[in-house]
Amino acid sequence: MDRFEHQIDLNIKMIRSSSALVQVYGWMTVGLLLTAFVAWYAINNSNIIMYLASHSWVLIGLIVAEFALVIGLSFLLPKLSGALATAMFMLYSALTGLTISLVLVAYTGASVASTFFITAAMFGALSFYGYTTITQLKWYG
Repeated sequence: MDRFEHQIDLNIKMIRSSSALVQVYGWMTVGLLLTAFVAWYAINNSNIIMYLASHSWVLIGLIVAEFALVIGLSFLLPKLSGALATAMFMLYSALTGLTISLVLVAYTGASVASTFFITAAMFGALSFYGYTTITQLKWYG
């Protein structure tokens, strides 16, 4: 294989990698939006918050279900159909929104919003840095 063919092969791999990253970030965005919507809905519905606050066993069950989904997705992902994996991820996102809503009630809206904004900005900045540089970030922790 000459140098030109090797360069084309590298470019194809970079395009595939870029496409995969766009898909991963797209699904993560959808999951985070679903989590945010479910948390917002639960916070604005006093019946849901009161039910979760007064029935701790339900909250514990939701948290156990989240862990079960994470473990199931981690081990079974190569064997699952795309539709089932997507459904499990969306269910996990919704459960996360529901469980985190009880915690978010304890804080002011401005505090929660600023924390999420700072986290999103750092995630975006570090993602951009990792995507645009050739530095191996695995050595930083």
